[in-house]
Amino acid sequence: MTITYQQISQRAYEIWEAEGKPGGCEQENWLRAEEELRKQDLKKQKGRKITSQDPAMMKTPRGENL
Repeated sequence: MTITYQQISQRAYEIWEAEGKPGGCEQENWLRAEEELRKQDLKKQKGRKITSQDPAMMKTPRGENL
């Protein structure tokens, strides 16, 4: 799964709100949000059984469908 700008932005905003809306923490909140979302994505991927029918496995290295 690709993590989108919108997802990171939303999570960073949630962190900012939860921390009491402090000023000057934009970059830290953004990086924290990005890290959290990547970890969540990795957990989902580890739990997913990959088979030859998996859409991700049906593409060539150039991203072309088989």
